[in-house]
Amino acid sequence: MMVRHTFALTLIQCTKCIKVIVKVSAMVALSVVFLFPILIVLTNSFMGEFEIIMRYTHLARPGNIFFAEGLVHFVRFTLVPDFVTLRQYGALLFGNPRYLARFWNSVALALPIVLGQAVISAPAAYAFEMSRLRRKEIVYFVYIVVMLMPLQVALVPNFLMADRLGLLDSRLAIILPGMVNPFGVFIMRQFLRGLPRDYVEAAQVDGAGHLRVLYFVVVPLFKPAFAALMMLSFVDNWNLVEQPLIFLLVAQEPLSVYLSRMAMANLDMIFAASLFYLLPTVLVFLYGQEYMVEGIQLSGIK
Repeated sequence: MMVRHTFALTLIQCTKCIKVIVKVSAMVALSVVFLFPILIVLTNSFMGEFEIIMRYTHLARPGNIFFAEGLVHFVRFTLVPDFVTLRQYGALLFGNPRYLARFWNSVALALPIVLGQAVISAPAAYAFEMSRLRRKEIVYFVYIVVMLMPLQVALVPNFLMADRLGLLDSRLAIILPGMVNPFGVFIMRQFLRGLPRDYVEAAQVDGAGHLRVLYFVVVPLFKPAFAALMMLSFVDNWNLVEQPLIFLLVAQEPLSVYLSRMAMANLDMIFAASLFYLLPTVLVFLYGQEYMVEGIQLSGIK
């Protein structure tokens, strides 16, 4: 009996070890898959112009494979450059003022939208959750449906409205609709639903009105939700493409649009430029990943 019991325990422990190994292996494999593009950008940013041209613009001789009249575009990925150089970083930061101008254009678009969503979403979510209006759930449903619509569907109404208000060729044509995005209200209300009503009721018993309850009771407890909202909103608006193409002039375009044009004219700097483009979003996530995970968990979003 003791031998059987020991064997059973050993089998159970081996099974658990196998499960752990499988899970860890799967996580490592997924991490490699997701990090591979970033590693390519990071390492290739130290390549010189000649190596980039040879690796990413090489054309095979005609007749090897029948494609595009015998010309085939081969790309040779590598994680280790043949020759390491920092010349492209100097040319990018000190010899390409357009890149820096587009970088600040991206900041000028993303930052006001993120701050505006944080300021507007909390009172709106509080109103939807705490008000006693009969039809508030219908209004909330209609409001949230907008969040489920594809972006391209809303571009035409936004364009017509911006034209009526005289906001075309202005950043406000993108900033104002972005500030009232329903996603912020949705995530804030989900968080507010999990908040015990005892806090609110205790403040109201002491004579606090809705504004005092909101800014002195609810908002301090909203910090994880604020962090999650601001990080997700920043990433979303840092990568704007369609709206700048439609609403802004070429000189006002953000870096997300300029990179595609830069790849055709300045191929030697494209990896260094892409790395600087990734840097703000990576730093935001590294700085606030704990707050974001906590905010999403507390909001009840699956």
